[in-house]
Amino acid sequence: MRRQTGTPGEPPRTVVLIVWRKSIAQGLVHRLRDDPNLHLIFEPSHSLAQNAARSRNADAALIEVAESGEENGISDCLALCARLREEAPQCKLLLMCPERNRDDVSRAVEAKRLSRIDDFVFYDSSIDYVVSKLLAM
Repeated sequence: MRRQTGTPGEPPRTVVLIVWRKSIAQGLVHRLRDDPNLHLIFEPSHSLAQNAARSRNADAALIEVAESGEENGISDCLALCARLREEAPQCKLLLMCPERNRDDVSRAVEAKRLSRIDDFVFYDSSIDYVVSKLLAM
């Protein structure tokens, strides 16, 4: 069940940004800087992301799939999602993947169908769209 925001005394929702592109993190931080209902944590390291999500009792995580190279590719990100599901089951998972990579898109669709992630967005999504997805989770 999603925690409601905006209720007096209710703590802000915590979102871990597991992204290696600082421009994505900066854009989200800039867009949400005045929102008292969200607390963003930038954690670009997959190896530290689990601990960040668990220790901060994260409500959601945005996980960026690398466009090229093997490190932080779709397989690594889906493995991270599996670990997060186990260690922080309350954390909703939003995958950000390249829209031009058919294999990544197919695997993201399948992961959502199997409830391994909660949703996904593409790189070319606007900051406002990504924000709306995070707020809806």
